[in-house]
Amino acid sequence: MTSDNYSESAESNEVALMQRPELGSAAPVSLAFRIVETENGRLRGLVVDGLAVFKGIHYGASTAGPNRFLPPQPVTPWVGVKDALELGPQCPQNNRDLPDWVDRSEESEDCLVLNVWAPDHATFASKLPVMVWLHGGGYFSGSAGAPLYDGGGMARRGDVIAVGVNHRLNAFGYTYLGETADERFATSGNAGQLDLVAALRWVRENISSFGGDPDNVTIFGQSGGGGKVMTLIAMEEGRGLFHKAILMSGAPMRFAAAEDAGALTAGLYRELGVCEGDLQALQSAPAKAIKRYLEKVTAPALTPDGLTNYLKYGPVIDGRTLRGNSWTDGAPETARHIPMMIGTDLHETVGFVGTFQGDLDMEFADDLDLARRLAPYAIVNNVKAEELVPLIGQYRRTLPSLPWKELLLRITTDIGFWNYSLRLSSAKAEQVGASVFAYECQWRTPCFDGMWSPHGVELPFIFHCQDYGAAWDGEDSNDARIAADPNGDRFAVGDKMFEAWMNFARKGDPSTGSLAWPAYNTTSRPTMVFDKHTRVVNDLRGDVRPQIMALTVW
Repeated sequence: MTSDNYSESAESNEVALMQRPELGSAAPVSLAFRIVETENGRLRGLVVDGLAVFKGIHYGASTAGPNRFLPPQPVTPWVGVKDALELGPQCPQNNRDLPDWVDRSEESEDCLVLNVWAPDHATFASKLPVMVWLHGGGYFSGSAGAPLYDGGGMARRGDVIAVGVNHRLNAFGYTYLGETADERFATSGNAGQLDLVAALRWVRENISSFGGDPDNVTIFGQSGGGGKVMTLIAMEEGRGLFHKAILMSGAPMRFAAAEDAGALTAGLYRELGVCEGDLQALQSAPAKAIKRYLEKVTAPALTPDGLTNYLKYGPVIDGRTLRGNSWTDGAPETARHIPMMIGTDLHETVGFVGTFQGDLDMEFADDLDLARRLAPYAIVNNVKAEELVPLIGQYRRTLPSLPWKELLLRITTDIGFWNYSLRLSSAKAEQVGASVFAYECQWRTPCFDGMWSPHGVELPFIFHCQDYGAAWDGEDSNDARIAADPNGDRFAVGDKMFEAWMNFARKGDPSTGSLAWPAYNTTSRPTMVFDKHTRVVNDLRGDVRPQIMALTVW
């Protein structure tokens, strides 16, 4: 049954049997259906293994044709019961990621859909914490329907309502038309962000029906999802729609200037053979033609230039939705009463540097030559190579015994990820309002021969799925990786992280009975370090932190 199926006679206690291959063909599991009432009509979801699951729920109308580049439009209410049993479409995209990070569902501009996972005991009176997941992939690709982002484990173990959101991406969600369009398109450069606002409004209006508390909503995201969280905090449209925020490995503090975004749009007009300003032609162009332009924009793939181009699409300072780089001069006023968690992983850039032409084995003439090679991998366009030379020397003195490959990853990670985390945490702490909590995950996954703590290493822990399959190294078998973790450290580390995230969603403080986590401040700078021996470290990497924070990043 698909999300387009309607049933006038569906009953909430309807039961079916389904074979579960992982349990053997002789092990049927009983399934039940649950019906909930939403503002637009009734939805039927599946109840199985202690969960009520609703997938492919439309929170906005199709964004194709005359709705392309416009703010999200409302869903037309329906009569009867609409099935919410399968994932909905994802935004058209070019996604080169590993299998566990890729949604195999169809692509369509009718992509304003979300999924809800709720404990099957949840009722209207439960008022469980709500966790709304914003997926990674920059602002360019990704989907809440990726296998790794299944919210069932989180909802079941954490006793929360988990929500995953799809929205417009890349050119479909962030094409700035402000200089060539009429008033209807004034916010086109941030349409993808306005989709997220619409999803959060849907949560506010409907989540009680699933057992959630609309007054206790946490938004959380990793990589590009962390950037989306930061951007939502800076938007007046998001005020009051969420109450806590978690930024994981993704917190760039500046948005695209209108002139840069406009140049990208001019290239799209040329690619489509459309006269600049012909919006009707732009709206009617085939999605495949827009995808061809996106392919050119990100070429050459797996190079520093390709990575920089990949990051070109994103929020735009349009004077409407975003009026400036809200975080560069301190935390925006909209953040004052929002408790936050902000953190990174120890080797964020291994998935980037390690795949670019074998650069982990590169030779260099001197520190300036090395600095020139490091700068493009820093994920911050304006760091000058000359600024990195003294920094490299300080790292050599501070970490003299560190193998060169790891030193390379530590420097690029600290410049491109940790730097932003430090700045955001400091700005939030100095604002004097709700607390901010800083963390770093140093646990080394059995993937990559147990050497690294890469970008996204903590995601299986947060989604409560420690046996994480091929999430990072693309291998099909988990046996070797489990053998590389003979003491089951991933369970101890994962449980600590999971409980901290859940506690934060419940009460705005990640401390647990076994984990005292102090709020961040700019004097002692306490950071929770998750590893085999999880502990609080004051002024983490204090020997290099001042140099990192002194770099120009915008």
